[in-house]
Amino acid sequence: MSLKTKKTSIRKKLICFVLAFVCAFSVIMPYYSPIASADETLEDLENQYKEIEDRIEKNEKELANVEKDIRTNEDKLEDLESQISDINDQIDLLDERMDVLNGDIDSLQESIDLTTSDINVINSQIAEIEAQIAETDALMDETREMLLLRIRESYMSGEASTLELLFSSGDISSFFARKELVTRVSEEDSLLIAELTAKVAQLDELQTQLETQKTELETKKTQLDSQMDTLNDRQSDLESSITTQQGKKSEATKKQDEVKYLLTELDKDSEAYKKTIARQRKEREALEAEIDEYIRQHGSTQGDTPDEEYNNDGDMLWPVAGETRLTATYPSYSDGSPHWGIDIVKSDGNTRGQPFRAAQGGEVIIAKNDGNWNSGFGNYCVVDHGDGTQTLYAHSDGLVVKEGQIVQKGQKLGAIGATGNVTGPHLHFEVRVKKADGSVSRVNPLNYVSKP
Repeated sequence: MSLKTKKTSIRKKLICFVLAFVCAFSVIMPYYSPIASADETLEDLENQYKEIEDRIEKNEKELANVEKDIRTNEDKLEDLESQISDINDQIDLLDERMDVLNGDIDSLQESIDLTTSDINVINSQIAEIEAQIAETDALMDETREMLLLRIRESYMSGEASTLELLFSSGDISSFFARKELVTRVSEEDSLLIAELTAKVAQLDELQTQLETQKTELETKKTQLDSQMDTLNDRQSDLESSITTQQGKKSEATKKQDEVKYLLTELDKDSEAYKKTIARQRKEREALEAEIDEYIRQHGSTQGDTPDEEYNNDGDMLWPVAGETRLTATYPSYSDGSPHWGIDIVKSDGNTRGQPFRAAQGGEVIIAKNDGNWNSGFGNYCVVDHGDGTQTLYAHSDGLVVKEGQIVQKGQKLGAIGATGNVTGPHLHFEVRVKKADGSVSRVNPLNYVSKP
């Protein structure tokens, strides 16, 4: 068997072994195990979502029958409340789904980064091996040429035997001198042959390494392609879920508007009225607590020094310019229910569409501007002033700022409106304080701002 055939045979066996090892390892240890569990979770969420969707469709038909039969407002309200509850459940499920997808996307991106890094390392190793092969090839060619030259020289001069050296020598000294010369030449030839054999072995080893690295590279590239496909699927799913959730929020907002109208027609002492008000209050309390928690996690703390770019001068500005009046104050409405801010309207009645402004410089840390119910706040934003105080502005017809934006004292944040749970256009304004112990208090805004 020739050397080339033998090398090829050995190389093929090694490659088969490597491939068999990779395949076996892939079966035992899947590269990205979180995908499977994420798929199961997403499927469970989707099944729950569909069950609720079926309930909503059934309820829609019942509501249509209610209107057709001209039944009471209480009956209509009951069906609307049921639908709103189901839609809110779907919105929560979509939130969970998006959390799973975002976590999945983060894990995938991390795996993709690692795989890409592995590919770059392997490419570098392949380049290094190819350079070594080229160098070894060149040295082997040089050694081979030297050996061939020696063979040609020996052939041209004829190989001298020991007996020929003895008879052709004039004396014993000449004999030993000639013998030593022939021995040296023979040793040189042996060294050249040994060196050439070593380089052939080295070249064969390098070529085997190269094939192994190329096989691993192809495996990594296939893995990367699969991860990229999964990532694209997850990203598409996330975008679809976001769009679906926005639609559901809009749907819930429309039904909330219907509820608002029905409440004006209902007796305030009726059970249906009380039940709806209790549900709305519970939603609002949940949002208030959610905002408090966000401030705890991300807001500045009393004693902090505001960033210079905030230009916080320590003196808050009344958030609506011109003549204004208050329709509700801190800490409760006239009926005794909690109200953690002040409601501001224009004295001339021309409130809707009027601008409201930042009471102090800071960073917008929350900005909801989708026109939806948002637990009764409608479009709203929160500005962190860097010294432990945060101000909240709700019910806007439209914000002109976004999360992460730095705003200056007196800068327009949006237009006063009537989004969310309102009886008329106004600006709901709050001040919250994060204390050194991390607790968040909703304080009286009139301790921080004065009506002009």
